[in-house]
Amino acid sequence: MGNVLDLGFGVSYEALRAYQLRGFRNGNWRRLGRMKRIFYRACIAYARIKRVIRNPRVVSLLRDIILELKSTVKVRALNEAIREVDRVIPIYLKAGVFRWAARLIEWLRDESYLIWLGFKKLNTPTLFQV
Repeated sequence: MGNVLDLGFGVSYEALRAYQLRGFRNGNWRRLGRMKRIFYRACIAYARIKRVIRNPRVVSLLRDIILELKSTVKVRALNEAIREVDRVIPIYLKAGVFRWAARLIEWLRDESYLIWLGFKKLNTPTLFQV
């Protein structure tokens, strides 16, 4: 399924249906915006008739939607953690935290710590987030 998009040749009807089903199963379909769902359904209807969508612009738009459909909770947690690390590293460098907490650099490179940090960030209500 993943190689179809990497090649850039086009997206088949079967691949679109498979990604849609995956999005249904992992709950990402309902997270898509209304216009993205409408566009995706229109592409499925077109691909059902023509078998493959080859237009590069449409394929690139579909690629973004498919990445959203394939996303898992772990990936969202890692993305959130990376965003948080990018936010705090300049602050810590300026304050000199890495001089007295050298172990923190190792933590910020550890995947399990990043996953924990991402889930912590995802589960913190927006009212209490910085």
